[in-house]
Amino acid sequence: MGITDFLFHLDDSLREAALLYPVATYGLLFTVIYTETAFFPLAPFFPGDGLLFAVGVLAAGGLLHPVLISLLLAVGAALGAWTGYRLGRSFGPAMFKRFAWLDRRAYVRSHAFYRKFGATALITSRFLPIVKALVPFVAGVAEMERGRFARYNVLSACIWVFSLVALGYFLGNVPFIRDHTTLLVLGLAAIFITGLGVTLVTKLVKRQRQSA
Repeated sequence: MGITDFLFHLDDSLREAALLYPVATYGLLFTVIYTETAFFPLAPFFPGDGLLFAVGVLAAGGLLHPVLISLLLAVGAALGAWTGYRLGRSFGPAMFKRFAWLDRRAYVRSHAFYRKFGATALITSRFLPIVKALVPFVAGVAEMERGRFARYNVLSACIWVFSLVALGYFLGNVPFIRDHTTLLVLGLAAIFITGLGVTLVTKLVKRQRQSA
């Protein structure tokens, strides 16, 4: 089965995997969530938000243990973001020193931003595709304090995973939702992506007006 078939038949694919390979399914879901949050260049290819909703629907049907899978995926999300943070902290500052053409002012501004708004950025970015993986990396580049990042990283991972899995779990027994999980997952992804696009366009327009 190709990636396109998997995404457009997400509920059927996960249901079949949970029935045939129950233990491996837990490992697969952990790997997907970890990878999406750890490596932002790969994030567009992983349906994190919709996947969590689908996991909740499957848990409502008894195919996955709701508490166990939620805890496992929260750990995966936290470890993934920590990996991104460590990559940013290890390679980010060196990049600005090595390549003179990089905007040093952006580096300085990122330090100031994460000192003031780092916790808020970590929590809100969890619900934005791609951004959820980019923010930890930038937090590492900005050398956000490790203890502060660790606290809000765990908190944001728990909020993200438990809220979306719970949403799928409590709505999973509704016949329409159970029978149209894939469409709802794609719709959820479209909403998040649209929101991100609107935010970026708004900021771009505002910046152009300020420059003018």
